[in-house]
Amino acid sequence: MEYNELYFKAKSNAKARTVWLILIAIMTLSYGSETSQGLHSAKYYTTFLLMAWVPFFIGILVLKINGKASSVYKEIVAVGYGSFYTYVILTTDSAIAFGYILPLTSMLILFKDRKYMIRCGIANEIIVIVHLVLHNMYGINPSIVLNDYYLQISTILLCYICYVVSIDHLNESDGALVNSIRDNLDRVVTTVGQVKGASSSIVDGVTVVRELADENRQGADSVVKSMEELTQNNDILYTKTMSSMDKTSDINMQVQNVAALIEKMVNLIQESIEHANLSAEELADVVTTTNTMADLSAHVEQVLENFKQDFDMVKEETGTIEGITFQTNLLALNASIEAARAGAAGKGFAVVADQIQGLSVETKNSSGRIRDALTHLDETSGKMTQSITQTLELIQTTREKLTLVKESVSSITQDSTTLGENIKVIDGAMKDVESSNQDMVDNMKQVCDTMGVMTKCINQSDDVSRTMLSKYEESAINVNKIETIVGKLMGELGTGGFMGIGDAKPGMKVILIAKNGSSSFTAHGEVTESLDGGITARLHVPSGSSIDTRNRNFTYELQISVTNALYIWENAEITTMRGQSSDMYKITVTTNPKVVNRRKYPRMPISNKCTITVKQNGKQYNGQMINISAGGFAFSVRDNFFSSAIGSDITLSIPDLPVENARQLEGHIIRSTDNENVFIVGCRMPEDNTAVEQYVQNNYQGE
Repeated sequence: MEYNELYFKAKSNAKARTVWLILIAIMTLSYGSETSQGLHSAKYYTTFLLMAWVPFFIGILVLKINGKASSVYKEIVAVGYGSFYTYVILTTDSAIAFGYILPLTSMLILFKDRKYMIRCGIANEIIVIVHLVLHNMYGINPSIVLNDYYLQISTILLCYICYVVSIDHLNESDGALVNSIRDNLDRVVTTVGQVKGASSSIVDGVTVVRELADENRQGADSVVKSMEELTQNNDILYTKTMSSMDKTSDINMQVQNVAALIEKMVNLIQESIEHANLSAEELADVVTTTNTMADLSAHVEQVLENFKQDFDMVKEETGTIEGITFQTNLLALNASIEAARAGAAGKGFAVVADQIQGLSVETKNSSGRIRDALTHLDETSGKMTQSITQTLELIQTTREKLTLVKESVSSITQDSTTLGENIKVIDGAMKDVESSNQDMVDNMKQVCDTMGVMTKCINQSDDVSRTMLSKYEESAINVNKIETIVGKLMGELGTGGFMGIGDAKPGMKVILIAKNGSSSFTAHGEVTESLDGGITARLHVPSGSSIDTRNRNFTYELQISVTNALYIWENAEITTMRGQSSDMYKITVTTNPKVVNRRKYPRMPISNKCTITVKQNGKQYNGQMINISAGGFAFSVRDNFFSSAIGSDITLSIPDLPVENARQLEGHIIRSTDNENVFIVGCRMPEDNTAVEQYVQNNYQGE
């Protein structure tokens, strides 16, 4: 149960009121009975009732108006019941009337007010003394002796002394308890502060472990995939190696066969050289014979040329004969014509003319046949000349080719000799190849044995990689459990009031959510100053929206990102700040926040170039992105500054990132790992980036 001062004040008032009610109720009944017996008048009883109940109901009215924990009520109890007590004690002759106040005064101890109790005691003593003086003066109760008066005064005094001592004791006890509680509370607060710091460190550490586990898991996934490919490639390589081993054995056999064939080639080349020499001698004889044939053919060609000339002369003479025959025939025809004119005298001449004409015709026919024979002979002679010419050309061509063949045979002879020498060199080289190939066969056997060992090692590495991957997955599950437990712890610390607005520091990111029905909006900003019970912040309100600080019906939810935690206040009061810019607001909270761990987002591997600017010194460094998420990012950089950069704030520029709204990011360095002078740096963003979240969600399916 939590301590609530107002609750206990209300409870003290209620108990005092109950005793007050019981006392006046008992006395009302008692005095009512006495009045019915005629011991008191009706007027007295009426006054008695008014003095008893009017103050009581006034007290109830005050409680209704000022609240059940009203501090005024104890004064009303003292004055109200004191007035009633004074009226009773002064008008009664009872010797025990002084004690009517003691039950109620004993309840006044509950208020633990020493001065109040002393005031009540002094007033009570005065009332008793006045009561005793008046009774003694007027002889109202003559039976009471003076010692009884002393006893009444002493009793009241002693009671109040006891009350004051009791209150002092209670206050001293409560003070010691409060001091003890305060000391313990200070220790608790200190411890809780340490727990908060430790929790934040644990969350940071868990975040680092989770990020490293994610990165290692991604690496392990790549290793497993690479091992699978390596296993497949190794199997292929092993198969190829065994095949190469078989091929090498075949090559060795072929080399041996080639070596044997080279030996045969050496013998054949030697024989070829001998045959080439013999062919060269025979070819020389053929060339000589061909030259003789060429000379004879030239002579035949000359004879044919002379024959052609004689033949042409015969053809000319034959033409002459044909001319003479034509003239003779013409003359015979004329003679016949003249003989016919002469009549009988010319008959003898006509007979002669006819015979001459017949001889002329026969001569003409003979000349024609001679011409035909000559024409045929001319054609035959032409063909012979043409054949002789072609023969000479062929002989010339044959002689030229024989000359070339002779030269080729000479070249073949020389080449065969050179080839023989080269073949001998090849024969020596083949013997070396045969020896080397045997070494290669032996080496291939060793390679096969090595490949067998490699296959076993690769299979073992594959098993280890898969085991490592499963351990990373188990680590991720345990990290999530730790994050859940720490998140619950931080939530309980927030509910218990140990995490509050005082944790907000300048520069932390703020989200203000206006829950105004149709006018709802979300404003982003950052803390500019931390106040007692609130903050001042610079807010960027969406265009078309505004913060109404006057309408109390509008409610605002405040969210502040404090390291890895998100503080949430349901009802925050917003006021403008005079003399400040229009985007400056004062935000006040009166309740404890709801504290939750910031959401963890999947990290997408990227390799964009980036520029890192350190806020503390303004220096810039070039790096390369490793991954990015809506809540953080990691990059690699070569500079020793980052060996001790944990806790630094940076600005990251990624010019070619497809998300334009996320090309400039802010981050807080939470880890830095040295990988051979390449520093792997992980950062937490001050607030979640929805643009990056959407980009990763649309482009990455790794988790």
